[in-house]
Amino acid sequence: MPELSIKKYLLLPLFILCLYSELNAQIRIASPYSRYGLGDLSGNNNAWNFSLGQTGIALRSPSHINYTNPASYGAFDSLSFVFEGGFSAESVRLTSRFQSTSRSYASLGYLSFGFPITKWWKTALGLVPFSDVGYNVLSTEESPSAGTILTLYSGSGGINRFFWGNAFNITKDLSVGVNVSYLFGNATRESVVVFFDSLHSMDYKIDNYVTTGDFYFNFGAQYRIRLKSDKSIILGAVFAPNTNLTAHASALAQTYLISNTGVEYPKDTIAVVNAYKGSILLPWTAGGGITFQKTDKFLITVDYRYQNWKSYQAFGSSDSLANSYQFSVGGEIIPNADNYGNYLARVRYRLGFFFDRTYLQLRGRQLNEYGISLGFGLPLRGMKTMMNIGGQFGARGTVQGDLIRETYFKFVLGFSIYEHWFHKRKYY
Repeated sequence: MPELSIKKYLLLPLFILCLYSELNAQIRIASPYSRYGLGDLSGNNNAWNFSLGQTGIALRSPSHINYTNPASYGAFDSLSFVFEGGFSAESVRLTSRFQSTSRSYASLGYLSFGFPITKWWKTALGLVPFSDVGYNVLSTEESPSAGTILTLYSGSGGINRFFWGNAFNITKDLSVGVNVSYLFGNATRESVVVFFDSLHSMDYKIDNYVTTGDFYFNFGAQYRIRLKSDKSIILGAVFAPNTNLTAHASALAQTYLISNTGVEYPKDTIAVVNAYKGSILLPWTAGGGITFQKTDKFLITVDYRYQNWKSYQAFGSSDSLANSYQFSVGGEIIPNADNYGNYLARVRYRLGFFFDRTYLQLRGRQLNEYGISLGFGLPLRGMKTMMNIGGQFGARGTVQGDLIRETYFKFVLGFSIYEHWFHKRKYY
């Protein structure tokens, strides 16, 4: 291996770890529904999976890191090194029966790399979002004694995921894998109550902080059925057991007065620091998928996933969450991967769709989410690097029952760098 390659090989994990604080600090979401459970759960934001309707259970590629199913790492070439990174952006419109507003944000999307250990053992490392919290909700109430009461609910933060995945090729067509992940992060949820018309009632606010850090395991398997003319069928399955994540909670409660200039003057303060050491039960999930493909020509893939959110608990208390499932389908076509005289013929065209019965159950309604995605894999001339672009239009929720409907457009820009690092050089 060349000396420069060895240095890159050693520095990339450090590069990923140094960026975790930036990933954790950025605003990645603006959704009132992130107030519940663990927040808004992140799907696979890799531009390849994203463009294919967030599928991945039965997808495998030598040039993409598909952490949805760790068994897929078994497709890495025995002489290759794969690095992937990308950025994501979203514009969302929130609509109720009374008003609507729009929000936009951008953040680092994902960083990951993979390489072979032996011919039968392949590995991958990466840093990706796991869940996000970000909301601001204002409610008003009229009281006969206190007049208008304003309550502001806000939240920020989330959980990140650093994963180390390993795949083992049992045979040429059967592989199994496991992701050993460390979930870490914190979330702040604040409630502020303002007695707008009362001179005798003191305003107050309560801040709740939850910090999470623990290991999480998920498993996968893939089996390839070889057909004629370079065609194949891939069957995939994934499973993650119930996991109790270690968590710490603290709180700060204050009463205060607001001056004419808007400055807050605290009166009474109650601080409870690291008072609660407990756990958050992340419920089991399982899924299956199937892919029909012809190498460097086309693929069609379908996924189904289910998660038992009714068993979710945080510090011994349950939330009003419902069991969820997701159905997704995606397709990719490459007109002619070997036609170097026609660039458009070498572009990978992707399309996907998903329907998600979410875990959100509010006011007697279980909310649905659905979206359609479109993407392109753009090969760079003279290189094995590919630029991946994906866009997704989607909607979640409803305005019925005084709820909120979200319509959004998400965009992901990523790069997939594929290099041969493990050649033995011969000199003549």
